[in-house]
Amino acid sequence: MVAVAAPFASTDAPDVGESHSPRSSWALPAPTGAYGPLRAWASGNAWFDAVMDVLATPEGEALRRAARVAPGTLLRVAYDDRMSADRSTGRDVTTAHETVAERLGMSAKTVQRARLLLEAMGLAVTVVGGRYLTNEEREQARRTHGGDQVRAASTRALVMPSTPPPSRSTSTPAKPESVENVHLPVSPSGEQVSHLPESSPTRALRARKGTAPRRPATTRRTTEATPRGLAVQQLAARLVQRMPWLGEQQHIGRLCRLVDRMMLVERGWTAQQIVDQIERHSRSAGLQVAPSAAQRNPLGYFAWLVNRAISADELAPFEQVAQKRQQRIAAAQERAAAEQARRQQIAAEAAEIDAVIAAMHQQFPKRTSTPRLFV
Repeated sequence: MVAVAAPFASTDAPDVGESHSPRSSWALPAPTGAYGPLRAWASGNAWFDAVMDVLATPEGEALRRAARVAPGTLLRVAYDDRMSADRSTGRDVTTAHETVAERLGMSAKTVQRARLLLEAMGLAVTVVGGRYLTNEEREQARRTHGGDQVRAASTRALVMPSTPPPSRSTSTPAKPESVENVHLPVSPSGEQVSHLPESSPTRALRARKGTAPRRPATTRRTTEATPRGLAVQQLAARLVQRMPWLGEQQHIGRLCRLVDRMMLVERGWTAQQIVDQIERHSRSAGLQVAPSAAQRNPLGYFAWLVNRAISADELAPFEQVAQKRQQRIAAAQERAAAEQARRQQIAAEAAEIDAVIAAMHQQFPKRTSTPRLFV
């Protein structure tokens, strides 16, 4: 439910079809016949070539400028969707905007604009819109992956355009610089990988000019996202169940990051215990939890409540009991070990003690007692 984007592969390389990770959330089923009129891709390479072809046309450039999406941003989002799609058809792209944004180091709104641009270019179609799940759907999701899922992302299909643009191998784009000057991410080895095929006139023009692609001159830091554990996702989902205002107008992944940062799972806290602790503290301090309509930042307000009700190193009640039990067990084991060591020391010194006693008997023999005449 909630890795830096992989570098662009050359379009003349073997097709890459594996996803970023196994699907860990339940997706909304597509309506019957929804994929019928859609033109499936022949391969991921062919679809990505089509993206660059459309982007190089005057119509594609006009759509891109109207959407206010940089060429590099569009290509990065398109490549991420390509890696998430079904290898043989290009269907079943179910990653949320927030998930892709976190992988690529950009905002969710930017990912949304890039995906809308792909749809305007005729390269993608939203088959099912994302929404909150019904109780029955949440039960199906729980049976699928064992966790609590409250929302599902849209399901998209990557399609080939109905009218293919002029091939880059037969004609030169009107503005080759619009694609040529895109700063692509570097590979793990530090080299910048080109996505242009060997037959591309742009690649040939670059070779004639003798100009290699430059590394991006940017200070924007791309962070590598660590997948959230199932326990963190489950705790976040149960918190939303008990405090629905936490899930209003924001992705549950933000709550997962907060839960992870506050180490609530590691300290053994459950959703019910957190709610009870907040209620006890509010009653003792004379506070009243603000209604959702009065909260400008629900996530920040929740963090403030938790920090006031639960100290930074405070364990959950059950964990406190377990910790004290472990301390008692450790103390008993320590006492038993000390007693065992004492007995072993006595056993080891028994021969020496017997020798000392025998020497004392020889040095001070026992005197014979004289019988008493009178009792």
